[in-house]
Amino acid sequence: MTSTILFEQEAGIATLRFNRPDRRNALGREELSGIQLALGALKPETRVLVITSASGSTFCAGADLQQIRAGELDGDQFQQVTNDLADLSIPTLCVINGNVFGGGCELAMSCDFRLAAQEIIMRVPASAIGLCYPFEGIERMVSRLGVNLAKRILVAAEEFSAKQMLEFGIVNRLIRSDQLVRESNLVAEMLAQRAPLAVAAMLKIIRQAERGGVVASDARELARICSESDDLREGLLAQKERRAPIFKGC
Repeated sequence: MTSTILFEQEAGIATLRFNRPDRRNALGREELSGIQLALGALKPETRVLVITSASGSTFCAGADLQQIRAGELDGDQFQQVTNDLADLSIPTLCVINGNVFGGGCELAMSCDFRLAAQEIIMRVPASAIGLCYPFEGIERMVSRLGVNLAKRILVAAEEFSAKQMLEFGIVNRLIRSDQLVRESNLVAEMLAQRAPLAVAAMLKIIRQAERGGVVASDARELARICSESDDLREGLLAQKERRAPIFKGC
């Protein structure tokens, strides 16, 4: 990738880390291109993608405002990256190990699961600097958090503590900083052990529901494929034999 985007895949788990602490892990053209390259390089056997930061007190400050002011970056590439994340067929786990600002919040909300350190804060200052968020980002925030909370985050530009982030469903769990790596590894390993066909099918149906309606014929076909799969036979056999299943995604 790049020196500011670190990426690795091992044992079914891919990990993408932001490594630009001098810019609070803001994402410029190089970083966004690096993320897109990483997403395109996901192996068929990879079952979960973990997104976190490698260094610095800020998880992600969103799009690089310096590049936006210079006309070197617009919101389209950043929005494309968050859209791509939201549409992945494998689960995404965002590990928020530092403060999160601006588009970093939307990037986190584009993931399926979010863990956060207990000491962090979150703020999206778009309205405070005169920026209107891209409509797709607004839609995602409204669909996942509700209209009232989206207004507080985007229009009022409120600051939220980690405790509030948990209370309002912005994150799923709060974890002590010194335990965050260990606990997030356990969650990633758990997700990687799930049946990939069933996971992909249910993620697709959930996303259709989130966007306004499930296509019943698609959902029935996805369910049929899972019900006739080797994975289901393996899962039932493993349950009978009281062992961990070995899923192959077929």
